[in-house]
Amino acid sequence: MIEAGSLIVAPALMSLGDLMHPPETWDSAAHVAIVAAAARRWYLAHLLLLAGILLFIPGILVLTRTVALHRPALGYSSRVLLLASVGALSGVFAFEMLLGGFVVADRRAAVALLETFNSRVLVALLPGLFAFFVGSGLFVVPHASAPGPLRWPACCFGLGALLILGEIIAAQVILSQIGNVLIFVAGIGFARVLRNEGPMPIASIAG
Repeated sequence: MIEAGSLIVAPALMSLGDLMHPPETWDSAAHVAIVAAAARRWYLAHLLLLAGILLFIPGILVLTRTVALHRPALGYSSRVLLLASVGALSGVFAFEMLLGGFVVADRRAAVALLETFNSRVLVALLPGLFAFFVGSGLFVVPHASAPGPLRWPACCFGLGALLILGEIIAAQVILSQIGNVLIFVAGIGFARVLRNEGPMPIASIAG
């Protein structure tokens, strides 16, 4: 089943990419130096992250459907926010891939490029980035607050999302590494329920 595969494969790719991810910092010059020291590793890590977030779309659709059938406004809001976040996250990952190749040619220009991105482009992408966390909360809370087989995967997913938010704020890669692994574990849990119950029963037990 496509949805079940998405719930496992996509977080697995993102976990692998993040586990490969070098340290990072909000200081542009130091950040570029880190990228330059591991440019190929940096590029591959973000390529895996980009592939993972794009492959996660079927998983997003099935997870938000489990909420939408019982609480339509909440489920559809979660779906819209999470899908919007895919675009914003893809933009960030694609830029990081570009930076990984750019630092090899001209490190000073790479610093200027990064500073421009952070001051102009990233600010515009922030609503889309934070849409991921709001959208995650909208589907996690109904499942985490009710008994049933989706409760613990939802709690695991929610904790993982919070750790990734912490990484964005603090620039501590270890947080998103743990967070993505937790979302991978949650995806396995969701996929097992989906496989055992089928697409319609999974929706019926979500409420």
